[in-house]
Amino acid sequence: MTGSPSSALSRRALGAAVEVADAAGLRCERPVVLRDHTNLLAHLRPAPVVARVATATAEMRRGDAWLAREVAVASYLADAGAPVVAPSRELPPGPHHHDGLVLTFWELAEAVDAPLDARRAGRALRTCHEALAGFPGELPPLAVLDEAEDVVARLAAEGVLDAGDAALLEGVGREVRARVAALALPWQAVHGDAHLRNVITTSRGPLWNDWEDTFLGPLAWDLGCLHASARAFGHDPVAVAAAQEGYGPGVDDATLDACVEARRFQGTVWSLLIARRHEAARERAAGFLAWYRR
Repeated sequence: MTGSPSSALSRRALGAAVEVADAAGLRCERPVVLRDHTNLLAHLRPAPVVARVATATAEMRRGDAWLAREVAVASYLADAGAPVVAPSRELPPGPHHHDGLVLTFWELAEAVDAPLDARRAGRALRTCHEALAGFPGELPPLAVLDEAEDVVARLAAEGVLDAGDAALLEGVGREVRARVAALALPWQAVHGDAHLRNVITTSRGPLWNDWEDTFLGPLAWDLGCLHASARAFGHDPVAVAAAQEGYGPGVDDATLDACVEARRFQGTVWSLLIARRHEAARERAAGFLAWYRR
């Protein structure tokens, strides 16, 4: 979505981004919304800066530790020359707090009018993984599964999920966690949300973006995200296959299946959370839940 904010919260988020940027001395004359979904992303024109303001995401993620981790990981990768969208150097990237919202600032990665080269994107992910092997910061282990289990409990408490569906998803959460743990693979920093819609095609090639789910886990998790986007969530399987080819040797089928199913669980739970705010997402979320009921 581009243009103007779509809700009162989104308008407040855009105002917060402009006000924080202004306080830091960044001139912003014509902000434009690039995306308005779980976060609001706005280009603070004419500056080459994109603000990311947590909106729906902040309903579940309290504080700013997750955004601090994202900035730290993306900064590390950018300094290593990895193909990522870097935190802004025009002003402190944050996290910043304003008007009850939390936000970060990023370099503007100008998208070019060309199809995504999925093979190059897969190779870029491997480059990121190789660089992340040396990341020195602390990250929470398997944080996205902890979070998904918390979301199930919250949706059940709010009555969004009935007791049967909540019990179903709780059981799935325990099962997929056990399968991932049983892999006994080495852990390191991973992207955490590594699907091709988190890649921007630029004149520099494909750049990996949106590191806010980063955590400590097996590299196979990111490959599971990639393949789950096609197997579970309806994205282009041809592009996924090309990305895997570009990435190079992956993991055995049993390992990949375990990570795909863990990702399916996480994605289903988050779709239910997002559907509370975005009516257009409700049918899709209901379909994911129905898959488990069947």
